[in-house]
Amino acid sequence: MTATDLAAETQGKVLDPERMAFTGWRWSYVRWSALAIYVAGSVLFVTTMGIPTDRLGIYGAILGLLTIVVLGRGWRAWWRMMVDWLPFEAVLLAYDYSRGFASPYSALQVKAKIFPIVDVHNDLGLPLHVSFPIEADHWLGRHLGMGAEMPTTWVQEHFHAGASIPWYGVLVSLVYCSHFLVMPIVAIVLWIRNRARFRVWMNMVIVLAVAGVTTYFVYPMAPPWLADDGGVFPGPYVGRFTSEGFDLIGLHMVGGLVSQGQYLVNPVAAMPSLHTAYATLAAGFFWFGKRWWQKVLLACYPLAMGFALLYGGEHYLVDELAGAAYALVILAGWRYLRARRLAQAPG
Repeated sequence: MTATDLAAETQGKVLDPERMAFTGWRWSYVRWSALAIYVAGSVLFVTTMGIPTDRLGIYGAILGLLTIVVLGRGWRAWWRMMVDWLPFEAVLLAYDYSRGFASPYSALQVKAKIFPIVDVHNDLGLPLHVSFPIEADHWLGRHLGMGAEMPTTWVQEHFHAGASIPWYGVLVSLVYCSHFLVMPIVAIVLWIRNRARFRVWMNMVIVLAVAGVTTYFVYPMAPPWLADDGGVFPGPYVGRFTSEGFDLIGLHMVGGLVSQGQYLVNPVAAMPSLHTAYATLAAGFFWFGKRWWQKVLLACYPLAMGFALLYGGEHYLVDELAGAAYALVILAGWRYLRARRLAQAPG
């Protein structure tokens, strides 16, 4: 057999439709089997350890999932996936750690969970703000028909009046915890279906993260539960109820697998509320071109997140409005740049 004949035969084998179909079926079986194991392991982790909330663990799980997605497609596909994801992950991890550096509290205070609020300054010499959000929420409460009450205390008094955990506490905890999962889930779906939109989404996520942590540096602010702990909150006791709903179903939230101390902890990272900001960003990203009932469903998510944060004592309403404003500005900027780019396109 000549070299030409051998090359022709080899080429024929490689391009043989039946062989290619068999190879494709085999890798499909491997991917689905690996995915089943992955899902089973994830369920086991959540039921035994809790719902992950640290970015390092979540993105490690994402890379594992996407590795399964590209199984059988060659090293080039896997490397392209890593190139797509690693830059964004690096920036978001840097955001997490810089958020901790914005905290005005020492590592010993964080470890002991002692957070004074009087005469507190961060490393830039900027003071901790306590009275402004209280005054702002008093004003908002009066204009929302809540009388002399602030939205935080009004929601807690009407929806969590007793010591027992109401049944809808589970829904509140799930909505609150969705903050740690919705953004990466959206990114995974977009990466699989539309890599161009994936890059747009991740760029917007990063811009929002940078804007948030910058504000935490220049405007440290005590959330309601911390103001209450410090004895300066005017009104009834403010409970911190965001995760208690999981007690009804035997779950809890868990951070990193290793102790990361002060670097991920900033109790005064309250203005703006990035929980509200990312919920608004997710709803707004898919808003355009949808039917009215789809827009109603999308709007329910940031509204539910806002309610959960008030219910849990995590934020003032003014924090939430600021978070929504941050997201809307980013969405408006994206729409403007997109329209400008389309207008300048030839033809």
